[in-house]
Amino acid sequence: MNFFKNLTISRKALASVAGLLGAVSIALCASAGEAHPRAANCQFYADGAGYCSGTLGAFRNSSDPSAYLILQSYGYSGGVSRYVVAKFGGTYKYLPISASLPANVLTLFDGAATAVDSNVYVHWNTSSQVDTIQLYNDSGLL
Repeated sequence: MNFFKNLTISRKALASVAGLLGAVSIALCASAGEAHPRAANCQFYADGAGYCSGTLGAFRNSSDPSAYLILQSYGYSGGVSRYVVAKFGGTYKYLPISASLPANVLTLFDGAATAVDSNVYVHWNTSSQVDTIQLYNDSGLL
């Protein structure tokens, strides 16, 4: 008899824990309609290195009225030309993209240049050469 009483208590405890975990799981997974606005941001370091991050819309709607980010990729009879132009906080930077970068980086840059709603991260080194490009998408950006 005592065994069945303990079994009943265990079932109730298990049901309570399962209900609690279900509620927590629902809270952790509820992301429909959720938005993660990406703020425009650039850092220009004294040694010449720096980075910019944000969506093109974030640059367009920035509280800095002079902020903009251009990711240009175009083909012509002589090949393909790629560059980044960034202006933020009164600082302007023109960054040509070297054709000697690995092909996967150049492909990613071409994708970033046409990804209007994607979060883009571009880093350049002390020689003003772009060395890192990241393109990030999630449903919260749209």
